[in-house]
Amino acid sequence: MKHLSDDRITEELENLSQKFKPSRAQKDRAHSIIFQENHYRKKVRIQKWIPTVVTFILLLSIISGAFYLTNDNVLQSNNDVTSDWDGFYVQQTSTNSNTQFTIYFHNGTLIIEDITPYSTSGENFNAEKFKKHITITDTKLIPGKYKEYSVTKNEDAYTIEVKGETEFTYTLNKVAPRKYIGEDGIEYSTSLYLDFSEVITDDITPERLETAPQNEHTFLIEWGSDSMDRGNHDFESHEHGQLVVSTDFDELKRGQAVYYHMPPSVIAKNAAVPEMYIGRVVGLPGETVEINGGQVYIDGKMLDTFYGKATRRGAGEEEYFNTVPSSVYRDEQGIRDYFNMNMAAVTVEENTVFILVDQWWRGYDSREYGPLPVGEIEGIITGIAD
Repeated sequence: MKHLSDDRITEELENLSQKFKPSRAQKDRAHSIIFQENHYRKKVRIQKWIPTVVTFILLLSIISGAFYLTNDNVLQSNNDVTSDWDGFYVQQTSTNSNTQFTIYFHNGTLIIEDITPYSTSGENFNAEKFKKHITITDTKLIPGKYKEYSVTKNEDAYTIEVKGETEFTYTLNKVAPRKYIGEDGIEYSTSLYLDFSEVITDDITPERLETAPQNEHTFLIEWGSDSMDRGNHDFESHEHGQLVVSTDFDELKRGQAVYYHMPPSVIAKNAAVPEMYIGRVVGLPGETVEINGGQVYIDGKMLDTFYGKATRRGAGEEEYFNTVPSSVYRDEQGIRDYFNMNMAAVTVEENTVFILVDQWWRGYDSREYGPLPVGEIEGIITGIAD
């Protein structure tokens, strides 16, 4: 066998590679074929996808158009709240204009009246004092009875549109659950609540105390404050007798009236406040309590029960002003502000409860001292002694 050196092997390999090396003509021909084939394939691919792309675009346009058309119809349908406002009564509460409007939606008829109570005659009328309150002279409402009207909603704005011979629009902006301000600045209030699908109800707690039995877990107390008065001197012993307090309870429930130690911070401000007090459990541990427009909300849900809103001896705003003579009170606006009071949201921590008296303006409760520690509660009021 002949052995070749490394140099000779390298030389033989180079000679062999030269024999298989393509010529310039072969390179040009191969390059031409490859280029033409790729160009052809690219052209065919574009032509193939054009119909598919066009079809997709057309289909997307049709679906989008149908969606927006349907969504717009649903939006318009949801915005029309005319039927929801039937039976709705709104009364002007501000004295910043020389009007006293009432707006009433009754059986398909819109009734707008100006029942201005001010008298410009008599010895006691003070024209200068009256004029000081007037800041709005150009009111937008037109009194009358209208059959052709509609009410549309846009967030917290409600627009009343009257059609026919007398055409006009008037927008009420909701600033609280029962309080509205017209586009001209006039303030209104109502006793009804709109747009609250989520509510918390209490159908168990009785509005009036009944007689209750006594046992080894109860004791009797005398109570003389009217902070829990709902128009019948409720809880007052001089009218109904002693109250029964039970110490037999494991867990407090919403609506229960409790007998508890008043926080020292309140007594320090007012020495006349008794050390032992009565209030009602409204907020439970872990909940958030808020008052908006005189209405209590629990975790953003309206508390729909007799102790869930501001009252005076059990009467709401509309009932109060319709039944109580004006000679009884002096500050009408102040009373209306009470009925529409606000309180920022308060979180009820563990082992505490949020307490409210039934007659908010005549007592002390968690609005003053915050959530009450459960350990300060001596018992629950079960009723009146036999």
